[in-house]
Amino acid sequence: MTSPAPRRFRRSDWLGLGLTALAEQGPSGLTIEALCRRAGKTKGSFYAHFPAIEAYLAALAAHWRETYTLRLMQEADKGGPAQDRLVALDRMALALDVRVEQGMRRLAQLDPGVAATCAEVDRERIVYLEKLHGESGRFTAREALALARVEYAAFIGFQQLDLGLSPDDLHECYGTFMRLLARPVTG
Repeated sequence: MTSPAPRRFRRSDWLGLGLTALAEQGPSGLTIEALCRRAGKTKGSFYAHFPAIEAYLAALAAHWRETYTLRLMQEADKGGPAQDRLVALDRMALALDVRVEQGMRRLAQLDPGVAATCAEVDRERIVYLEKLHGESGRFTAREALALARVEYAAFIGFQQLDLGLSPDDLHECYGTFMRLLARPVTG
């Protein structure tokens, strides 16, 4: 009796592994040697998908953008009014592993390509929030942009600051902030 051949590691497997390594070890976990050791694969397996670590980091940043930004926006856009989509977006964003976001931001300090992707993601997220706040009918275009910037700054700030809070406490604090924003404007 023969055992089945080991499953071939796909490009998507390497990228998922990279986000996990980034969350657990930060940028230092993203060397070819560390990734291969974590995957139990040879460098040849890595090089079959990526010609160099720089190409891998660019692909990893693009994968992060897709999974941590674009998919969330697409999913939120499936729901009704703007306020419902904001609530859905916040729920999904709060469910993400903040360590990945933190790691990607640290990686951006070391790699200009990743930094460019992070800047692009920041712009995309703010534009999307601005759109939703504008569609809510509660704010002028100028207010919607200002609110989007403040909301996004709070989201990133809660992830980056060491407030001595557990991840659950951070989520609760940010959730409270979002509920306060959602209260009706009184004149």
